[in-house]
Amino acid sequence: MELLVGVTLLAVVVVALAASSMYASRTVTRSQMQLNAVEFQQAELERLLAIPYDKLATDARTTKDGKSSWTVEDSTNYRRIMLVTSYTPAEAIAVWDTVVAYRLK
Repeated sequence: MELLVGVTLLAVVVVALAASSMYASRTVTRSQMQLNAVEFQQAELERLLAIPYDKLATDARTTKDGKSSWTVEDSTNYRRIMLVTSYTPAEAIAVWDTVVAYRLK
């Protein structure tokens, strides 16, 4: 009888560990995808900020990692850049993000 109870408890623990490891794996995958999306957006923003001030204009582009589009609005002292990125690591998966940056004249 004691052996049956011990085996049952062991089975419950093993099933719980298996479920938690699957959850952890999904969480790590999701975190990696979000990190890659942020890196893509950061690279796009740095690329835009490297463009000479007078040549910066509203546009869009597509790369192997995803799509980015940006709008540029002029003010008397600065240009407002709104960058929208769509990172697509796999089919039917996309991470959308928006960032606004100001560039002083």
